[in-house]
Amino acid sequence: MFEGINIIDFVRRFNDNDSCYSYLMEKKWGNGFSCSYCGCTQSVKGRTWYYKRCRQCKYDESVTANTVFHGMKIPVLKAFHLAFRLAAKKKGMSTVELGHEVGVQQKTAWLFKRKVQEILSDNKKLKTAVEADETIVGGHRSGKEHRGRSLKSKSAVVVAREVLEDGRTGNINFKVTENFEADTLKYVLSDMIESGASILTDKHKSYESLKDELKIKTVLSDKGSSLEELHKQIMLFKNWLRGIHHKCSKELLQKYLDEYKFRFNLRNCRKKIFDVLISKIMQYEPQPYLKLKSTCE
Repeated sequence: MFEGINIIDFVRRFNDNDSCYSYLMEKKWGNGFSCSYCGCTQSVKGRTWYYKRCRQCKYDESVTANTVFHGMKIPVLKAFHLAFRLAAKKKGMSTVELGHEVGVQQKTAWLFKRKVQEILSDNKKLKTAVEADETIVGGHRSGKEHRGRSLKSKSAVVVAREVLEDGRTGNINFKVTENFEADTLKYVLSDMIESGASILTDKHKSYESLKDELKIKTVLSDKGSSLEELHKQIMLFKNWLRGIHHKCSKELLQKYLDEYKFRFNLRNCRKKIFDVLISKIMQYEPQPYLKLKSTCE
């Protein structure tokens, strides 16, 4: 397992395509081979050293088959460099900068980053003591219909954080929602937070009506000072989005939220973050361009 966020150590460890394939073979077949067609656990050497051929059905399987790496048009070494920068950089990178650093076109960097974003969502719920609040994400628009909390051109997001015993922040969670009505927030909070957890939020009328059902306690917002750490997370996400990417479409906002959450929740074990990302890439099915493009329309 590769540990570290130092680019020099990374380049020493992965200096050609073969070293990358070796790493992927350990990830995919380190605990034994299993044919994806027939389930047979016995294999022989395939067409090249990073292929395995099933003894039973003779299916010749690449180490990248049935993973997000499948069908890449770039060398696997460049894909590793893209993944390392997306994971190890504390704030990530824009696709323009990624393309410049790795030596690929911006469209290629965009496609790989979209594939990574697609697999970063998880269903882990926050537990114990949680603070929750809502916010609106979107740029300035002129006109009365865009003022205040209008969702005409902006997106509604629910934000939550685990509160540790010493008051520090544990994991965080984000969820794009249609609106801030009580019926909508009930299901959003249930998706984000375990049923037994206590929830502290402000006195928004929707939360007030859910007090008994979701074990919610409300406090006066006092311009955000009662949930100061939670509002810091909202501010940090918005600053990250504006500073690195400037903006994103409403259709892709949840993916950017997932990307931000992935890095933040692994902030205390950043040395393992690249290995965690590669493991995810190897566990998920291929993400073809047409599927990813359809989510942007």
